[in-house]
Amino acid sequence: MNVPPPDRRKNMRELALEIGIRVLLFGVFFTEFLEPFERVIQPEELWLYKNPLVESDHIPKRVMFAISFLTPLAVIFVVKIIQRTDKTEIKEACLVSLALALNGVFTNTIKLIVGR
Repeated sequence: MNVPPPDRRKNMRELALEIGIRVLLFGVFFTEFLEPFERVIQPEELWLYKNPLVESDHIPKRVMFAISFLTPLAVIFVVKIIQRTDKTEIKEACLVSLALALNGVFTNTIKLIVGR
């Protein structure tokens, strides 16, 4: 039986994990264009939705993505320059910033299902 060496198995596992994370992150862009569930408001619960009208209470998508992706990466690289860290710490920090985007995938999915 041909078993790859432990280092190669570890690299293959890391590669599979990286590909899996990137596929899930692709879900951010996929869920942005799905139609949400439309909830029907019954007359007896109309009082819950009588809030004052707000002209604009949202952040544009491009600004939101720029803030959520570029701010953590900028902080990571500034800390790298100041502390002169090695490549493994930078890789771990970049994975944390990818986790923020992955959180967006799950949030968008739940919001689309619930309709709010």
